[in-house]
Amino acid sequence: MITVDVTQARLDLARALEAASAAPNAADRFRAARQVLISHGAAVPHIGPAVTAGLLDLVERAAHAPASPARRVFAVLLVDALAVPGLLSVRSSQARLDRGIRTLVENALPDVLLRAGYPFGGDADAKRRLLSRLHATIEDHMRPLEPSIPTWLSGRTEH
Repeated sequence: MITVDVTQARLDLARALEAASAAPNAADRFRAARQVLISHGAAVPHIGPAVTAGLLDLVERAAHAPASPARRVFAVLLVDALAVPGLLSVRSSQARLDRGIRTLVENALPDVLLRAGYPFGGDADAKRRLLSRLHATIEDHMRPLEPSIPTWLSGRTEH
């Protein structure tokens, strides 16, 4: 069963990547991690597992799917996956996958990207560089904003 809890999803991906480090065969190395990504992508509403052909197809469909917690989790997992060399390598369609991931993350996590200083109007290389580093700080950027004036200072009380 796929969860829409981003913390659990990130833990699932981390476990799959940890197991990958023990795989002797390069072809098998990322199989479990890719399956975690595919499972979460297929959980995005209006996509469904019956119409998926692979990760590229899921990313492109999720980029234009309606907003949902599952789409947000999938985008976060893809940001984490960008930090793992070789995990998202698709030789024949790498440019399409890169473009699809950028579109999905921009649509699913605009608030996170704003807080991270994402260059929405920048070129693809600048966007790719920021996204490849975002995994390290995405948790901070996803936290709710703190009030600019603490309630104890303003005299307001919480109810």
